[in-house]
Formats: sequence, C-alpha cells, structure tokens
Amino acid sequence: MTTDSRKFAKTQDEVKTYLGKKREETMEIDGTVIRAFCECIGDPNPMWKDTAPPGLVTTAMISSGAMLIGVPLLYKRSVAGGADWEFFKPIKKGDVIHTTHEFSALEEKSSDKGPRLLMVYKSSHKNQKGEVVAISTNTIMNF
Repeated sequence: MTTDSRKFAKTQDEVKTYLGKKREETMEIDGTVIRAFCECIGDPNPMWKDTAPPGLVTTAMISSGAMLIGVPLLYKRSVAGGADWEFFKPIKKGDVIHTTHEFSALEEKSSDKGPRLLMVYKSSHKNQKGEVVAISTNTIMNF
C-alpha cells in the first residue's frame, strides 16, 4: 500500500493564495556532479570536464523546484506542460548555483474532457557571484 504525499486544495481560490510564494535551493557544481551527469546522458565529450552541459541545471533544478514550494494541487493528476529556458553564462566546475523558484501564475482551462489548471513556476538561477546563468519558466498541467 502506498501513501500519496501530495497536498491537495479544496478550491482554486486556495491554490491562488500561493501565488508569489518562493523557495530557494543551492547546488554546488563539482567535477563529480558533471561527470556523473555526462555518464547518465552518455556524452563523453571532453569539453564537459570543467563546464557543465546546460542539461545539468535543467535536470537538477526543474525536478525539485515546484514540489519544494508546496503549492497544493486541485486535481489528482498532473503532467509537465512545457518549459522555456534562457541560458546566459556557462556553469563551471566550482560554481555554486542559487536558484529561486516562484509560483507565478495560475490559469484555468476547460475542455470536453474536464477542467484543468496551468500552474506556472518561474526560476532564476545565479552563480556565487550573483550573475544570472539561466532563467526558466515551467508549466504544470493539473487535471
């Protein structure tokens, strides 16, 4: 028997009260993290010895951000609704990436299959110098 640990809201208004809520997380980029990620994706390119592939930050940060904020779901099912990324600087070995996730928008949609919510999360990813290395916008469709 499994227990569903997700938090559910009773109304859309309850979900709206979380708009603007933020959560921060930090990830230290070392050679082990870069090497392990490259092994996982099967990319032996030596250019990734001291620089992280862009996919590293997308995988590490997108997978945890929305759930860390703790926004309750209105419906029982959710799927990824898309993501947009802008990259500004390479992420190098030794960088410490500070990410701020924000629950930024909520849009109600409906179709002949029923109601659904589009939940939008915006994240800013900065290095230890305060330089923006990437900005991401991720949408979760809850139905």
